[in-house]
Amino acid sequence: MQNLEATLQAALTFYQAGDDHTTELVCCQILESHPDYEPALNLLGKIRHHSIQQQLSAANAGLAYHLWYYNQQVWTTTTWAGVKALKSPCDLWNYQEIIFELKPSLILEFGTYSGGATLFFASLLDQMSYDSKILSIDIDHHLMDESLRHNPRIELMLCSSISPQVSQRISQLRQEFPGSVFAILDSNHEKNHVFQEMLLLRSLLNKGDYLIVEDGNINGHPVLPEWGEGPYEAIEQYVSLYPNDYELDRKREDKFGFTFAPKGFLIRC
Repeated sequence: MQNLEATLQAALTFYQAGDDHTTELVCCQILESHPDYEPALNLLGKIRHHSIQQQLSAANAGLAYHLWYYNQQVWTTTTWAGVKALKSPCDLWNYQEIIFELKPSLILEFGTYSGGATLFFASLLDQMSYDSKILSIDIDHHLMDESLRHNPRIELMLCSSISPQVSQRISQLRQEFPGSVFAILDSNHEKNHVFQEMLLLRSLLNKGDYLIVEDGNINGHPVLPEWGEGPYEAIEQYVSLYPNDYELDRKREDKFGFTFAPKGFLIRC
């Protein structure tokens, strides 16, 4: 019994020193000969609980930061080259990695707003030695930075992103700029509108093209739980009807621990 207590004391010493691995080994050694020895079982329970807490803490770190970043409205103050870009910087970093891998000849942006993201995409294309174009569409340009009008790589359309003229212009640009396409949906976030945007692009995107559906994080995914059905639900509706159109790029979605575009990193099949 004395040896047993001494061994348990050794396990406790390792535990108090933060050495869970050695503590677990010593406890298992005790339980081989005394399988019902409660102090060793209790110590093992504490180690397992600690391990689970660490796993949960790591898993929840992205969620906690997401909620803080969004609810503190830091995203409303982010800029690119002095122009508002209402994005997560982690998402923007992901986009530039995708764009440099994809090397798109055409970027489609549904939702211009101030134009910071448009200029961000233009600056990326400027680094590539081939002809390329950005088509950015919005129903209102009064908040847009005037520098966009003078950038030869950017073409602006003042209309709804689901109007027939958008489809026609994309078809023309695909002929003028053959190659892959990077498309991003960030205009009206209502479910039906986003769904209609995805339908419009269905015949316009080719295998390997990349589609980002932004702001699926609203309506409780995990922010703004009372917002109502939005991009996240639009993606679910689209996938239920056309399950073979896109492959979800989960590796990209998960890369930085959180994204404003859950389920929205999509590769055309």
